[in-house]
This record gives sequence, structure tokens and C-alpha cells, in this order.
Amino acid sequence: MKKKMKGLLIGIGVVIVVAILLGAYFASQPKVKWWKPEKEMEKPVLNSYPSMITVYRNYSKEDYTLDLDKYAGNFSTDKNFEVGIILKCRSYEYFLDDYDELRGNLTAYAERLSGDYILQKLVISYQYGSEKEYEYTEIFYGDRGPKHFQGTNLWFDVSYNRRGGDNMIYQWMHNHQMVGVNKDEINADFYGISCSPVIFLDDSLSQHLNHTIIFTVTAYYGHPTLLGWSDMHELKTQVVLKIVAGGEKE
Repeated sequence: MKKKMKGLLIGIGVVIVVAILLGAYFASQPKVKWWKPEKEMEKPVLNSYPSMITVYRNYSKEDYTLDLDKYAGNFSTDKNFEVGIILKCRSYEYFLDDYDELRGNLTAYAERLSGDYILQKLVISYQYGSEKEYEYTEIFYGDRGPKHFQGTNLWFDVSYNRRGGDNMIYQWMHNHQMVGVNKDEINADFYGISCSPVIFLDDSLSQHLNHTIIFTVTAYYGHPTLLGWSDMHELKTQVVLKIVAGGEKE
């Protein structure tokens, strides 16, 4: 057999082996169950909001609800993208013999300003100001129905997670983040997430525990290729929610 033909056959064999190995690898990967919000999100109007909200918890001998209507907002830009976040505190509910609840809305977006970069994912994350707060605070992102959850050009992993619920719930409750993925590598100018979180405060006001919650949104963008994403960048901004234990309710 001529050397040229032998070399060609060896090359074809290598390609077949690599294809088989790649096929076996992808076949072994767990299948992701993707979910996309039913309601499209429009770009919010980011007014001159402060970057921090302060809410005062006041003791009372009976349950009460306080309408807040407070906003915090922030954004960052580079030459390629703008990333923004808006937190609205809608109401605070005081329960004498139970945990208190703070309800609101959280919106995050990424908008392409110029260039040909594409958003890979948009991540909303949160962290507390102290270790003690982790014991007394829980944040649920609310219902996924169209009334409470909106999104544009982003998908979410809701595959079953044996450690609790699905991956979206697990990530939010345990890793304190929500990841919206541009799974189709859509070349769009705008991407966004909006949900209605509920913050549960399980500490007594007699403990005088103040809560600090930092919400951060991070945009990851680059260029999709056959071998994955390349030339990656990240851009982030954040807002702060302070919940202060006050005195007697007037």
C-alpha cells in the first residue's frame, strides 16, 4: 500500500475515533431542561435613583402593613455594554408572632451599546452584610408566572436537582444567584430579567439585628465559537438594601 494512501486511512481512522469519543461524551452529559418566561421584558427607565434603600422595622403590639414605594437603581457601562439593576421595595408586613415580610421587584438588564459582542449570560446575585444575617434571612424570588416573572432573550435551567427542587430554585436559595443564559447565542441588543422577590425576616426586633443585602447584576459577554466562548468580558453593578431595627411604632 502506498504511503500516501496509508496515511489517508490513518487520518480517517483518527477522525472516526475522535467523533465516537465526542459523541459518547455529549451523550453522557445530563440533559438540561430549559425554561423561558412567557412575558417579554421591556427595557426599564432608570431614573435618578439612589443606590441604596433603607427600610425601618418598628415594633408594634399588632400586625400592620407599611406601603413603601421606594426605589434604588444603578448601572455601569463600558464601550460595548450597559448593565443596570433596579430594586423596588413595595411593602413591609409586620407580624407580631411570626416572621416579617418585605416584598418588591428586582429588575436587571444588559444592553449592547456598540460592537459585535454577544451576551453569554446575565447573573443576579445577592449577599448579606454579616454571617449572622444568613441565619435569620431568606429570599424567595417569587412565582414564575407571567405576572411576577419576565425575561427577554434569556433561558433558565430548571432541570431536576436531587438536592432540592430544580436547579433554578437551588441556585437562588443555596448559591444566591439566578443565571439567565443566552443558550441560542442570540445576537441581540437587549437582554433582561425581572422578578418579584419576597424577603423573610425571622429575627425578633428585640435582637436589634440590622440587615444589609447587596444585590449585584453581572453581564458576561464575548464571541461564540465552535469551541466555546472567546474574548470574554464582564461588567457589573449593584444596589444595597438596608433593613434597620427601629423602636416603637408611632
